[in-house]
Amino acid sequence: MSPSEEDQHPINVISKYVLIVLSIVGTLLILGWLLKYSAYGFDFTDESFYLVWIANPFIYDFSITQFGFFYHPLYLLLNGDIAALRQANILITFSLAWCLAFIFLGSLAPESKSSPITLYAAAAGLATSVLTLFEFWLITPNYNSLTLQAMLTTGIGLLLAEKTVTRKSSFGWIAIGIGGWMTFMAKPSTALVLALGVFIYLLVSRKLFVRQLLLAVASAILLLLVSAILIDGSMAGFIERLKLGIEFAEYLDGGHSLAEILRVDDFQLGKDAKNVIGLIFVASFFAVCSAWSNKIIGLFICFALSFSFLALTALLPTGEIRQFSDLGQFQGLIVFGLVFAAPLIALILGRVTLLKKITASQWAIAALFVVAPHIYAFGTNGNYWQTGGWAGFFWLLAAITLLGPIARDRSSWLFVLPLVLATQAVATTILQKGLEQPYRQPQPLRFNSSPLELGPQKSTLMLSEGYARYINDAVKVAQNAGYKATVPVIDLSGQSPGILYAFGAENIGQAWTIGGYAGSLKLASAALRLTSCEKIAQAWVLFEIDGPRNVSTQLLTDLGAVFPEGYERMGSWQTAEGAGGYVANRVQELYKPIATAITRRACEALREKEAQ
Repeated sequence: MSPSEEDQHPINVISKYVLIVLSIVGTLLILGWLLKYSAYGFDFTDESFYLVWIANPFIYDFSITQFGFFYHPLYLLLNGDIAALRQANILITFSLAWCLAFIFLGSLAPESKSSPITLYAAAAGLATSVLTLFEFWLITPNYNSLTLQAMLTTGIGLLLAEKTVTRKSSFGWIAIGIGGWMTFMAKPSTALVLALGVFIYLLVSRKLFVRQLLLAVASAILLLLVSAILIDGSMAGFIERLKLGIEFAEYLDGGHSLAEILRVDDFQLGKDAKNVIGLIFVASFFAVCSAWSNKIIGLFICFALSFSFLALTALLPTGEIRQFSDLGQFQGLIVFGLVFAAPLIALILGRVTLLKKITASQWAIAALFVVAPHIYAFGTNGNYWQTGGWAGFFWLLAAITLLGPIARDRSSWLFVLPLVLATQAVATTILQKGLEQPYRQPQPLRFNSSPLELGPQKSTLMLSEGYARYINDAVKVAQNAGYKATVPVIDLSGQSPGILYAFGAENIGQAWTIGGYAGSLKLASAALRLTSCEKIAQAWVLFEIDGPRNVSTQLLTDLGAVFPEGYERMGSWQTAEGAGGYVANRVQELYKPIATAITRRACEALREKEAQ
């Protein structure tokens, strides 16, 4: 079909602007909901660890991930505003995905650039699927978000990089280097596997040219050298940081050893999840095929399904539809409904003849995108399929590759907009879990009605009544006890970095003195041995009576302190229901050191003995 004939096609004449508007509205609805609820909720464990690490990363001498250093300038720029940090993380992730999708769609069908508004709308709609990263509502910048942002940056670079030396191509090769550096800063295990994947892609796509590759490598090395100097003063110091980080991670026994990360995981989908995948598959297929039809009935079906997708996108965050709020551990994999629909659409509409027009380079990038979610997940102690689902955006792009020849033939991506609307409905379905069951929080975010100023920068968040009371009671006890911000605190509860952040405390040793693991005491002891005896002697102690994740008081004994004799109990408060992921309320106590000189001398004596 020629372009002039295509302009007269009913899908263009009747529905072009309708589908474009629906796609744009769907994108804005998803972004609007996420940005609104960025000021809602707070997790006292993982998310608080992210905040503590970002707020003051330079006080820690070991780390495998450097996301705290990477995001620290953003923290300063936004004056520590938690809601603004979350919003920035959402917008950065979405913008990179939008850029990657736009370049990718344009590379598959250069003719589609003649209709830029369609291309922009399609790319933006597809990019909403990247936001499923926030399935558990852990939206504060962290190593997971940095890893995904790094891989998106790398993908952009791979698509722009060419043999020829042009401004665009050079930018692409530099972007590959920047993406590699970002990945290493976020998660070295992923960086290693990604480097292998990139090399294979460049080889297969015939883009492996020494001069250009050196530009990418030089960019990554330069950024790494600058980072090492800024963080530790030298590359040697930075390498020591990494070595300690790896050694200490083994102490924790948290499932991050080399033998444990080299594994093949499986997944089990529940009946509801399978039904949803089937529904998505059928609805997406018929929506796109109907959009292709020249008949009025086809347009009617296309519009009916497209409006249904948009209705789901609009209604799911309100809580009016809750049937999909929890589809099991692997609910992120419902994106397979879209991924499976694309090949069938390609075979029905384009037939095998058009598929032959896919180039080796396009097949290579599609193959890289297929394995990208597992590259993203590599190194985690969680199930690779579950974690990989947070990067399911790459699976979707790989499937879209098969539709490229059809877009070239049509000189437009307009026919794919119903699939884009389905993508938005899928993204919202997955995100609904975060809104309805936020990680380690007691109720849906929409029920939060207690505003609270949190942390040293007084960030205003909307919390549950119980969480607000918990924080208020803890801060009041600290203030009445004469506690001053930035004074060091040792958290023996094993699960309360958020309370220390609320105090404005300096979490010494680790950003989160994590409890509940076989090696928690060993890790905490090793980390605090890197802290000066003066700070240890001055440190207050947060203790939780019969806490399920308590770090043993033996930790203080190992450091030269005597607990509780060397401390004065300054007050106590009750935790909130759901805090740390536990329903039962517990009692936490705050202790002030009263034998600082004795503790310091004992600590120094122990270290002299260990050094002998």
